[in-house]
Amino acid sequence: MRARRWFCLFICAGVLPGCFFLPRGFDEQHARNRAAGESYNLPLPELPEEPDLESLLEYAWRANGEVRAAWDEWVAAVERVRDAAGYPNTNLHLGLEAMWAGKRPGWNDVTISAGNDPMTNLALPPKIAAAARVALEQARAAEANFHARRLAVRERVASAFFQWIGLHERAEIAHRRAAWLEQLELSERARFSSGAGSQEVWLAGQNARLEAENQARNLLVEAENLRRELNGLLGRAADAPLRPPREPVRGRSWPGNLEEFRAQLRAGNPELAGLRAEVAARERTLHAAQLQFLPDVNPMGAITGDVSQVAGLAFVLPLTWRKLQAQVASARALVDASRAVLRQAEADREAEVAAGLAVLENVERQQRLWTESLLPNWQLRCQSVRRAYEAGTQSLGEWVQAELARLAAEEALVELQTLREQQLVRLETLLGLPGEGGFSATQEASHAAR
Repeated sequence: MRARRWFCLFICAGVLPGCFFLPRGFDEQHARNRAAGESYNLPLPELPEEPDLESLLEYAWRANGEVRAAWDEWVAAVERVRDAAGYPNTNLHLGLEAMWAGKRPGWNDVTISAGNDPMTNLALPPKIAAAARVALEQARAAEANFHARRLAVRERVASAFFQWIGLHERAEIAHRRAAWLEQLELSERARFSSGAGSQEVWLAGQNARLEAENQARNLLVEAENLRRELNGLLGRAADAPLRPPREPVRGRSWPGNLEEFRAQLRAGNPELAGLRAEVAARERTLHAAQLQFLPDVNPMGAITGDVSQVAGLAFVLPLTWRKLQAQVASARALVDASRAVLRQAEADREAEVAAGLAVLENVERQQRLWTESLLPNWQLRCQSVRRAYEAGTQSLGEWVQAELARLAAEEALVELQTLREQQLVRLETLLGLPGEGGFSATQEASHAAR
């Protein structure tokens, strides 16, 4: 009976200690993963027919398939940490043997043995811990990829949103241009009918009106295609109802300078965070490869009835030193490669931020030029020509030409506003700014901290 109790305890000692060598930082990683996925358990919010940018982004982040797939990949990476940290890393192997010679076998003729699976050695705990740390860094890379996907969708949605608004505004300007040209065309037609004007001038005015109407239709077609693209990014049917807001929010301010942007880039860009996690994972892989020079162990135990009890421990010594040395050298080369990629990516992103900042400053300079000088001058010109036309000292054609120049200035300003907002969105993506508000949210947080 004592032998049986001993053997039962041996089996329990091999089965029950199933535990994890979870690395430090896993609990925080797991908590962030679960918090990021809480929104997927809630129904999608109601999307108004005239949504603002924040409503579109909140909907897109929960409905877009690429973002959801990135979160699922992150979940899988977190679970792989548990898989790699599980110990023991081999199954329990039970054996039963009976020996008899011309008689009925009894309890003392039966041998029961237990040990690890002979096809898999029992690894030492440091090896399991090293593999778990590699998996944790890979989970961090998956987390960075999730945030990169979110920011990429944010950039696509926001850029399309501002372009969509700009196209509708430019189409409205084209309709107004066509209305002015129609007045001029009717005037020239009347003059031609009375014999005071030429057919050439009348037909030229008609062609200008038709071109303006055609431009308006082309802009509306582009806007409709962008509406379909936005619906696709939101995971909705292409023809789902969606209208631009009557008063879109534009002209967001952005704080900081190039040095502050560089610091934010290093801290917040998810692409760089993913590359850093890849470097860390390969460094952990190098350490794990070096641990392969340590031996593995194979414990075993057996009892034969009440006659004997056996316990043993076999060490599996590595003899493939050349192979292990090659694996270590390969892992070290991959670490160097990852570091080189990270250095180049940091340089590329910093250059992109600097170039984007220069473009943004130039666009704002042009905006000030059109808003403070050119457009007011054309408005004054239109008022002056209108008064002269009403006094009979200027022709309708001169008045229309002044109005067309003013509309061209308004269209140029709309294009600059669209380009500015798209450039801001691109910078926010590069800097990894969180939340829907981007720079606005960052400013509000800064003011609140003060």
